[in-house]
Amino acid sequence: MASISEQNKVRELFDSMTLGVVRSLEKKPGVTDVRLLDRQPAEKHVIFSWEQKNMCILPEDLKNFFLTTNGLLIQWSIKFDGSVLPLGKMELNPVVGLVLISKATTVSDNKPSLADLDSDTDSEDDQGHIKPHFDNRCKVFELDPCDGFGKVCLVYKDIKAGVTTSQPEIWFLDRSLEWSYLASSFMNYFRMMIVHLGLPLWQYLFTSTGLSPETKQWFNLYAPTRLAIDTANVDTEGHKKPSTTEGNQSVTNLTLNALDVNRLFKSKTDKGKGKQLQSKKPPPGKTQNSNQSRSGQLGRQVQR
Repeated sequence: MASISEQNKVRELFDSMTLGVVRSLEKKPGVTDVRLLDRQPAEKHVIFSWEQKNMCILPEDLKNFFLTTNGLLIQWSIKFDGSVLPLGKMELNPVVGLVLISKATTVSDNKPSLADLDSDTDSEDDQGHIKPHFDNRCKVFELDPCDGFGKVCLVYKDIKAGVTTSQPEIWFLDRSLEWSYLASSFMNYFRMMIVHLGLPLWQYLFTSTGLSPETKQWFNLYAPTRLAIDTANVDTEGHKKPSTTEGNQSVTNLTLNALDVNRLFKSKTDKGKGKQLQSKKPPPGKTQNSNQSRSGQLGRQVQR
């Protein structure tokens, strides 16, 4: 059993890795039972075996993440109307959980496959990103199962002779099998996940479906500035403006602006050498009066 000092060191490492989100959540009104699953770093041979098996090279930011912790799971609950309600969840699969979900294999019993639903031509989203395919033109791996309400995917394009020739992107696949672009790299997606606090189905902010009214109320309570920024980056027709999903400017204006890619994730030999990242207090968020009224009522229930 690990000593208290060892546990504290692990906690400090994860706190630095997640940019202080755990401590920040613990200070929010009504939040309780913030859990951070302690996972050991992945062995290098496990990563190498995955790359050999899938004929894909993991990007350096994701590889360094696995060498720091083999996956991630942060869960937090709130005190709501006299009971404890599980609310937020930030999850990333371990190496073995990066399962290939795009298979264009021939089905012997004539049942349709995902490839049968695909199009022969390329289609683009409103930002000009070419959407992934389920056939041999892409390799798609599950990064986050999203509790069955969709999948965050690591997508490799430009497959030639079964081998990838480009860096992967991060896309969201909803239950209707529609693709929505999230980020150009794992690092950008990791930042997005942190600033959205793992609120329920936050990825739907970047889809044509959008958030449910209930989820918007949770955002008004716990991440109003984040919701205001995301809303401002959507035009009147519901289309995302350029660079919205990357969150490059909006993220840096919030609490996580002092992000050093080379110091965030360390391999096992580098642990403990980096200084803890600094964060700034976010500017106060502004919401409409109607949203303030509804979230005010919800907030009173949360704090009971």
